[in-house]
Amino acid sequence: MWRAVLSLLACVFLAFPATAAIAPTDHIGSVPILLGLDKVRRELKLDALQKAVLDSIRSEYKAAVRKLTHPMPVTPAERLAAEKKLVALNERFNQRALSVLNDSQRKRFLEIEHRFLGASMLYSPRVQRQVGITPSQQQQILRMLEAEKAYVAKINRQFEAGKISYQDRLELLRAKRIAQGRQLLRFLTPEQRDALSQLGGAPLSQ
Repeated sequence: MWRAVLSLLACVFLAFPATAAIAPTDHIGSVPILLGLDKVRRELKLDALQKAVLDSIRSEYKAAVRKLTHPMPVTPAERLAAEKKLVALNERFNQRALSVLNDSQRKRFLEIEHRFLGASMLYSPRVQRQVGITPSQQQQILRMLEAEKAYVAKINRQFEAGKISYQDRLELLRAKRIAQGRQLLRFLTPEQRDALSQLGGAPLSQ
């Protein structure tokens, strides 16, 4: 189940092909969705009140995203407008979800987020700064992001048209995320790869 969630997490901001510059975000996936996973909740030792508040935030978030993406925008102008709204929506809900955590939980969550999303975190400006990404590498990463957005948009359109199943969609997105992650790592120096790996902190408890 959690593998299916991961397939979608990294693609929250990739729902529409990039037709204009959209400001990058530090959280490339959905914080409310990731904080809904039992494995993550156990690791953060969330209490009952935190879980209830996060459940409410996640439900609101999913309803808001559904309203934006069903049906998928058709024209380039509609897709650009929806993309901007989706970025703003995620920023707002991500901050709401993070505000439920205490300082130590937020610190550990950043490590967990990195462990779940891997090299895809290189799309995050915060991670780029921490790893020491150069301007030239930033341009390579941006081109990868734009290509991934276009691919995910194509897969979503096929799903909306009934050409592929929900499971096929998840598998295709997951395979693409893994392939993109491997390619992103090729842009890094050995020192940068080590720095990126260290951002994940300790492994999650069993």
